[in-house]
Amino acid sequence: MSEGGDDAVRRGRWVFGVTATVVGTLVIAIAIGLVVSFAAVQQRPPDVPYVPTPYEVVREMLKVAQVNANDIVYDLGCGDGRIVITAVKEFKAKRGVGVDIDPQRIRESNENAQKAGVTDRVKFLQQDLFETDISEATVITLYLLPSVNLRLRPKLFRECRPATRVVSHDFDMCEECEGEGSPTCVKGWHPDKVLRVRGPYREHTVYFWVIPAGVAGTWRWSVPTARGERQYVLRLRQRFQKISGTVTTDGEETPISDAQLNGNQIRFTVVRDIRGQKVTMRFSGRVNGDTIRGSVDIQGGPFAGKRDWVAKRDPANLSGTWRWQGGALRIERRNGQWTATFLQGNRSHPVGDFYVWGAGIYFNLSDGTEVTAEGVVDGDRLTGTWNGKSWTAIRTKE
Repeated sequence: MSEGGDDAVRRGRWVFGVTATVVGTLVIAIAIGLVVSFAAVQQRPPDVPYVPTPYEVVREMLKVAQVNANDIVYDLGCGDGRIVITAVKEFKAKRGVGVDIDPQRIRESNENAQKAGVTDRVKFLQQDLFETDISEATVITLYLLPSVNLRLRPKLFRECRPATRVVSHDFDMCEECEGEGSPTCVKGWHPDKVLRVRGPYREHTVYFWVIPAGVAGTWRWSVPTARGERQYVLRLRQRFQKISGTVTTDGEETPISDAQLNGNQIRFTVVRDIRGQKVTMRFSGRVNGDTIRGSVDIQGGPFAGKRDWVAKRDPANLSGTWRWQGGALRIERRNGQWTATFLQGNRSHPVGDFYVWGAGIYFNLSDGTEVTAEGVVDGDRLTGTWNGKSWTAIRTKE
């Protein structure tokens, strides 16, 4: 063979060797990528053991949530998919989404959806439920554990719209009382309804909540009278769906009573003595951001009757570092969501259990000592309670 021929052979072997090396490297990289991809999905063991919800309980959960053709139902920890499949097949929900970190559960769910003939209206995601975007859900169902529910609670309030319904099988959203509420419990999100359902082997409990609108802050409106416009100021505080406050007019402050907040629907009553007459005003309206539109039914006095009612909330800026003797709280808006950090000396501690309701905040903190605090922002002052005692923080300029 000639020298030129030898060179050609050597070049061919070199090219072949490089190509083989590249292909081999790509195969290894793809294999590693698949392993890493799988590991990224199956990041950790499931938060709860798999125990299916009996169908008797499934149907009662969907009934209490009043699931209908307009609903998008998310089941967090979906198991074999029975809740979302039942939601779309029997309750005619628009769509259903099941989320589970266990690939075996997702396979079962997809198989069951195919058998039920609902694959066009359900999907199942092999994901960590804490990482799943749940903002489109109108109904969320759960069968987790109390500790998991409590970790999930801030996410529900951050991502879900007011009036989203939440249903939990057997486990509540309170770390302090038995879950159904007590006069002394201040930490819990107490259910709006509790049902007992008889299953094949035992009695089950179903807890039902409605995500409330954020109404804390100062609201104003006026009412025309023969003597001109009468100005009203409503100051509301909020703790989950529980609200309290006062109405001030003509320099007189009156506590509200019978206050209810159900999703974005608000009701309260004000009873005053006007010129020697008892006047009862029953307000009801729909909350939309910083506006409430509704009506007021007035009984007694010269303005008795029913009339329209529109209230506007004063603007409030929560961002900044709020300081008081003994610590500080930094509140920031990140990726469209509120976050908080507790500062004390050189230490900082993210506040996971943190909520924003309009111009109000509420948080629980475990950092050596247990803290439950809430307050309402008015200008550069944050006024509320810290473990039940009066608390005031001032926004500092940085």
